[in-house]
Amino acid sequence: MKKHLLLLSALKPHHLNRIPACYEYRLKTPDSVNEEDIRWAEVIAGKVPLTYLPIAENLRLLQLETAGNEQYLNKLPSSCSLCNASGSFGLAISEYLICTILMLMRNIHLYQQHQKKHLWQVEEPISSIYGSKILVVGTGDLGKEFAGKVKMMGAHTIGINRHPKLPLTAFDELYGIEEIETLLPHADVVVLALPSTAKTRHIFQKQYYARMKENAILVNVGRGDALSLDELLEALHTYPIKGAVLDVMEQEPLPQQHPIWKETNVILTPHISGTFQLPESFERYVNILIQNLEAYAQGKALCNLVNIKEGY
Repeated sequence: MKKHLLLLSALKPHHLNRIPACYEYRLKTPDSVNEEDIRWAEVIAGKVPLTYLPIAENLRLLQLETAGNEQYLNKLPSSCSLCNASGSFGLAISEYLICTILMLMRNIHLYQQHQKKHLWQVEEPISSIYGSKILVVGTGDLGKEFAGKVKMMGAHTIGINRHPKLPLTAFDELYGIEEIETLLPHADVVVLALPSTAKTRHIFQKQYYARMKENAILVNVGRGDALSLDELLEALHTYPIKGAVLDVMEQEPLPQQHPIWKETNVILTPHISGTFQLPESFERYVNILIQNLEAYAQGKALCNLVNIKEGY
């Protein structure tokens, strides 16, 4: 008897051809799926509406198409495994990071404003990724891929994670989070690349801004709740920080009236650094999906299996 697979991702025919023969599948969208589909499914891939989870009585594997999985924690039956799409977005997000960091380093954000005013004015100082010290808080897929790229560009990479003794070749140094205040005065760039868990909420604390190096850049591409926007806004007006890049916010969409919209040294984007706008990201997700479909059918270990207790 074939296993029942409900696909809620926008797979193309060449993707569907890769699905193992032991599966019978239905291809739907999150908007078109119905209760019968959910009850039928043993495996679901994609973004399943949370309201359907209580009736997913036969569900044994949920494969997400996102790296974030916090909204599904503790909402699945104990017999169901949860896997995320970590590994899909490292390329897209690392290139986004390099792009936006260089914009601030070379004052491109200011020249954009000058262009609107027809103002021919040189802005100084400028800096380079080459020779800079880049501190990455969170050494998962996107943190490692970004660190590897800037290391090849001549940066000195410093990682912060929960297990700093594990060897990670993308990083020149590794430390635990308890060392962050010691490291901040030496970092030219600080990148927050963390999942959203109870332990990471507002992990970048208010007092850390006072420890940051003059003209340092702060970037958040992990989850919006890693820092407080109000504390960041206050810090930008209090300390000589070069600027910030924010692709994720605690509240999304960011309210139109929030004062951070007006900050000239902040680059804001609407959570787009790691979407499927880049086709390669979707192809990487499909590879993870197929790998896990094969592993599940054969009773083997799953890729990106989420530890429900830890939250990632």
